[in-house]
Amino acid sequence: MLQSAEPSAVNAEPSAVNREVSYASRPAESAGHRFSSMPVCGDWRSRFFAPVDNASLCIFRIGFGLMMTAWAGEYLFSGRVGYLYVQPKFHFTYYLFDWVRPWPGVGMHLHFVALLALTLCIAVGLRYRMASTLFAMGFTYFFLLERTNYQNHYYLLMIVSWVMTLLPAHRSFSLDARRCPDIRSSTAPAWTLWLLRFHIALPYFFGGVAKLDADWLAGEPMRQYLAAHARWPVIGPLFHEQSTVTFFVWGGLFFDLTIVPLLLWNRSRGVAYALCVFFHVMNSLLFSIHVFPWFMIFATTIFFEPDWPRRCLRWLREPVAGAPQPGSEPAPSAVAASANSTSPVDVSWSLLSRRAKFGVVTLAVYCLFHLVWPFRHHLYPGNTSWTERGHLFSWRMMLRGKTTGVRYYITDPETSQTWHPNLRPILNMDQVGKFARDPEMILDLARFLAKDHRRRTGRDVEVRALVLTSLNGRKPELLIDPAVDLAKEPRGFHFKTWIRPQTEPLRSKPWSVPLIEWERHVELPPLPFTPNRSDRSHT
Repeated sequence: MLQSAEPSAVNAEPSAVNREVSYASRPAESAGHRFSSMPVCGDWRSRFFAPVDNASLCIFRIGFGLMMTAWAGEYLFSGRVGYLYVQPKFHFTYYLFDWVRPWPGVGMHLHFVALLALTLCIAVGLRYRMASTLFAMGFTYFFLLERTNYQNHYYLLMIVSWVMTLLPAHRSFSLDARRCPDIRSSTAPAWTLWLLRFHIALPYFFGGVAKLDADWLAGEPMRQYLAAHARWPVIGPLFHEQSTVTFFVWGGLFFDLTIVPLLLWNRSRGVAYALCVFFHVMNSLLFSIHVFPWFMIFATTIFFEPDWPRRCLRWLREPVAGAPQPGSEPAPSAVAASANSTSPVDVSWSLLSRRAKFGVVTLAVYCLFHLVWPFRHHLYPGNTSWTERGHLFSWRMMLRGKTTGVRYYITDPETSQTWHPNLRPILNMDQVGKFARDPEMILDLARFLAKDHRRRTGRDVEVRALVLTSLNGRKPELLIDPAVDLAKEPRGFHFKTWIRPQTEPLRSKPWSVPLIEWERHVELPPLPFTPNRSDRSHT
């Protein structure tokens, strides 16, 4: 396929280099040029555009499509679509995205049917550009619908789905390449692989940085997570041992901080990947994190040599065929010189087209954003795990075990009546179990209760909340100021002054008093309301 070119041929056509450099989505694939024979330069721009084997990129597309097919199918056939997006009368939204609402009627089920069909198209490479773009839009819509359903892996899948729309991942091993031979190619620019590696590295690296936390290093909430599995046969009793807790705490920290460098180094890559498999399988067994462990086991293969799928295919075919068959995929050796070594081409900034320069600058700004954004919680006072300010979209995983009790109080100033609203017809149990740990969602629901009362009666009401929270086994304390009328408080990215500071120290033995008895053990300030009636809303 990519055969060596005579030096004179390269020198005679310098425009060929320009064409190769200006390519932002498809590398030149000429039988008369072997990229490794071009002048080598260590400049980052050269390595950025160097052609590499696109086999791992295409396999990533196939795996991503199949993984998302399984995800969409699970949502459809398990009933989660109806439970999460049809039954609740209220959905917790992200600030600035309050306008995103579920489809009416059977619309949400049809939406997931469409997502499932699009993921199959991505997997087989059928109308890939259109399918990947529509899927990215549809998945982003799903992601924005319900804040209580936030998962770090959903965030990762969302940004990866948009990245996939930019990559030429359909030019091998796809129906598009079979239908349109003109787009067929066995190489892709090196930046396509590095962009995917960058995104897969984000949860690893920042997950480790976030674990440089006093509670984590003291063993919480890992101690409580492991204790919940103490009934496992044979190994269950080990989860109560301090040595086991220490192993998981420090092992998780060092794994997250070192796994990316180990994957990048060829000599340690095999051992590193074995550690990845072990790590994610254990996570899947111990914690309910859905598709994330299996996606990461697969996605981490993007750190392998670019031609590893072709090597595997050759290894499988050699014992049977003994030699390459006519018309088969080219042997890995045909592209190894450029694909595996990422041999750079001699490129200078002046040779880049305007489109390529714009792409490089845009990509640099985009990556810089993802490197800075997870640290925004330092702009807010207090413990992030307590205030939740800057917690989302920052890869802060497994850092907080929060138990919260909340009771809303609605006061009608005209009648001086105060009552507890009934939340059960409004929320499902998933929402109830998650919203009260985040002051922003407590505020969101309070504002909804006030608007709903105004819609039904035409009168304004005051909405307050008594919220007791235990963080990582601490004694419960007030999360927000119960005297504040939340109906009048604005939403936004600013710090909420009505969030109470966390003062309780970490306990050597986690708080174990039942939630229903908390008010007997916690000293509360004088409450500015006295309920006249109750609609059984204790949550």
